[in-house]
Amino acid sequence: MAAAAAASLVIRLTALVVVLVVLCPTASAAPKGKQYKVGGPEGWRVPPKADKEMAYVKWASNITFFVGDSVEFVYKNDSVIKVSKVGYYHCNETAGIGTGPGPRDGKTLFILDAPGFVYFASSNLGHCKDGQKLLIKVLDPEQRPPASASSPLESPTDPSSSEAPPSPEPGPASTEHSSAMGGPFVASLARAMAQAATLVLACFI
Repeated sequence: MAAAAAASLVIRLTALVVVLVVLCPTASAAPKGKQYKVGGPEGWRVPPKADKEMAYVKWASNITFFVGDSVEFVYKNDSVIKVSKVGYYHCNETAGIGTGPGPRDGKTLFILDAPGFVYFASSNLGHCKDGQKLLIKVLDPEQRPPASASSPLESPTDPSSSEAPPSPEPGPASTEHSSAMGGPFVASLARAMAQAATLVLACFI
C-alpha cells in the first residue's frame, strides 16, 4: 500500500512539473551561452598607443567563444559596429549593425549566432586605426570539449586495503522487502519534488 501511494504521488508531481514547464516561460527558457564584457573592467575604449595592435587580440585570445555566447561593449562617448573583414583591417566602415556612427555613452550586446570569424570596430575611423577593433573566432557548440569522465575530487583506492568490507547481517524478510521497494520510490519522489520546487521558484524570480 505504501509503495502504491508513493508511486501515485510521484506521478502527480511529475504531471505538475510538466504543467509548470508549459506555463512558465522563465523556467523553460534556459540560458544559451556565456556573456563577456569586451576589454574586461576597462570596457570598450581606445587602447594605449604602445599596445594598440594587440590589446583586443590579447583579450580575445584568453576566451573560447561558442555559438550562443554574447559580447557586451560598454563605452563612454564612443560607439561600436559590426563590420566586414575589409572594414576590420582597413578601418573604412562607419555604419553597421549596432549603435550607428554617433558617439554616446552606453552599452551594446551582440549575440554570436553563427560559427566563424566576427569583426567589430568603433565607427570613429580614428579610434579604429588606433586599435579599437575586435576580431573573434566563434566555434560550433559541438566543438566544446567534453567534461572529464572522472572527478579530480575522487580519492584513489587505497592499495594497502585488500580486505573486502564485511557484509551486513541480513535483517528480517519484511525489512529487506520494504527497503527494496521503497528505495526507488523515495528517490523518484525526491527528484520530482526538487524539480517542482525549482520551477516554482523560477516562475516568480
